[in-house]
Amino acid sequence: MYAICHLSIVPLRDEASHKSEQISQLLYGELCFIIKEEDDWCYVRTDYDKYEGWVEARQLCPISETTYEEAKKVIPRYASDMVDYVQVSEKDYDLLPICIGATVSNAPFIGHLFSGEVQRKILRKNIVEIALKYLNTPYIWGGKSPFGIDEAGFVQMVYKIMGIPIPRDIFSQYEAIEKSIPTLDDAEVGDLIFFNNNMGQIIHVGILIQTGYIIHAYGKVRVDRIIPKGIYDVDAQEITHTIYAIKRILDDDEKKIT
Repeated sequence: MYAICHLSIVPLRDEASHKSEQISQLLYGELCFIIKEEDDWCYVRTDYDKYEGWVEARQLCPISETTYEEAKKVIPRYASDMVDYVQVSEKDYDLLPICIGATVSNAPFIGHLFSGEVQRKILRKNIVEIALKYLNTPYIWGGKSPFGIDEAGFVQMVYKIMGIPIPRDIFSQYEAIEKSIPTLDDAEVGDLIFFNNNMGQIIHVGILIQTGYIIHAYGKVRVDRIIPKGIYDVDAQEITHTIYAIKRILDDDEKKIT
């Protein structure tokens, strides 16, 4: 059975309980496959990144396999404004707020109307513009919205809006991106920089937005100095994260979302 997220932001939980840990989120328009049902909960696999978890059944809109297949034929478009809305009925006042990254190309499949802005180009400067829209977003584990986001969700959403899918988790992102960059001097805007703890485990990721500066989710989405040793907190005057690796996703500055 298939379903679509027809609400703004829906938590994906580790267990079938509102008290359970939020491990990710579904944003408006995302598709998922319902693996099993238990009382008022559905265990789902997200279509975008294959993440699995529990969602309250009332927060999903079931769709047929035919509708799912039709939705998959549509080139995905994502809301690019921080906050926007869809019209959910013929009444002008019947609106649903949505946020940046919502899959608005799926609105027609649940009878909604979207007439706002979407991202259409893949340019390095656009990566910076999109990333900065999340500036000061509070850190929330499992979050993917401008109202709360974690480090891996942040980099995933920035590239998602650009039309480039990457995994949900930090280590999966590191493994999935093949091109490694040898040094910080060789890094370019848009490159992902991964960081490790003193045991060598990859624990953090951010995006290079300018030579010597990185944007990342650490307490909140913030811009910090980046030097060969790692992230330098100017206020605390200390290295907060140690560089493990640098990976590159985008090579062609003139790509467009087709």
